[in-house]
Amino acid sequence: MTHFFINYLNLLIVFFLSVSAPFVFIKLILPKIRKVLNKKNKKIFSNLINVKFFYSTSFIFPPLIILFSLKNIDIAQYENIGKTLLLLQRVAGFIIIIYAPILINKFLSAINLSFKSSLFFIRYPINTYLQLIKLIIAIVSIVLAICYLLNTSPWGILSGIGALGAILLLVFKDTILGLVASIQVYSGNLIKEGDWIELKNLDIDGEVLEVGLHRVKVKAWDNSVTTFPTAKFLELTFKNWRNMQESGGRRIKRNIIIKVSSIKFLNDQLLKKISSLKLINKYIQEKENQISKENINPKKNTTRKLTNIGCFRAYIKKYLESNKYINKDMTLMVRQRPLNQFGLPLEIYAFTATTDWHEYENIQSDIFDHILASIEIFELSVYQSPSSQDIKKALTNEGSSSNFNI
Repeated sequence: MTHFFINYLNLLIVFFLSVSAPFVFIKLILPKIRKVLNKKNKKIFSNLINVKFFYSTSFIFPPLIILFSLKNIDIAQYENIGKTLLLLQRVAGFIIIIYAPILINKFLSAINLSFKSSLFFIRYPINTYLQLIKLIIAIVSIVLAICYLLNTSPWGILSGIGALGAILLLVFKDTILGLVASIQVYSGNLIKEGDWIELKNLDIDGEVLEVGLHRVKVKAWDNSVTTFPTAKFLELTFKNWRNMQESGGRRIKRNIIIKVSSIKFLNDQLLKKISSLKLINKYIQEKENQISKENINPKKNTTRKLTNIGCFRAYIKKYLESNKYINKDMTLMVRQRPLNQFGLPLEIYAFTATTDWHEYENIQSDIFDHILASIEIFELSVYQSPSSQDIKKALTNEGSSSNFNI
């Protein structure tokens, strides 16, 4: 009788320890672990706490205690509950096999959080490979759990997987394509977190937040977040603005359409007015001297003259060259584009000395504010589609003219 009570008392102690272990760990041990790790001031330790790695570890103690305690107990002594104890032992082992990968995944997540901001891991796909490792661990744990329950060798199950290869390829198609895409993207240094990308086919324009095994997360400029399969990088063309950001200059490429009817040769009055502009005073003098020499040639049937559009083009170029916010080491030109039904496009092609979006827009706006305000000095006109007020005014003038003629 005494032996009987001792055996069942041992069982009660085992179950009491297994139930109380998580509470003891969380209330007594975990606070001390946090205190010690916080003093270390390391990212990996703080992230292990943030992902609740240690907290989750406490819940693996009950099945561990039950499994190893029952293995050291002669279950044959418990005739009435012997089968129940064997089942409990197998369930405890099954829980350990399933729960251990969860802890490993939390540890890998902490590693990802700790190193994802470093320059090395921004360039190389640590998140993609960690996701792949998590997937492999999950598959291995499922196979081991099934083998444990069926009490069979893993090789027996794995040998039968060959017949299901086609089905597995179909199930994991996105994973395989995503892995291939992420390796190609990163090996070619085509994209990394923080890049500004555009995929016109998917109407995506924004900053890359995350490149994962299955999906890429992009934050658009309206602060919305879009996700799409990583494999799309193999199918579609995309634009990466990283080189622009690293080059130190962002392009300005914009047209002003000049009315052809306002283009003319300079008369003495207009020449005098334009010559007073400091930016092109030297240019006017040089051109005047050059034209005078060429016009002296008796063999020439025509005489050259300065035009307001040519002087205006020179003025814009000099203005850009004197602007401290324009990058002088990159292409800078003012050119005429082909004539069209609206007029003569005059294109400003230059690069700012900054890639910051806000500063870029301000610089570009200031430049065109000045150009549009200066155009009247050269007696040029900018093309603008007629508004309803313009049409009404024209009709009114036409009506008044008709009445006058009558």
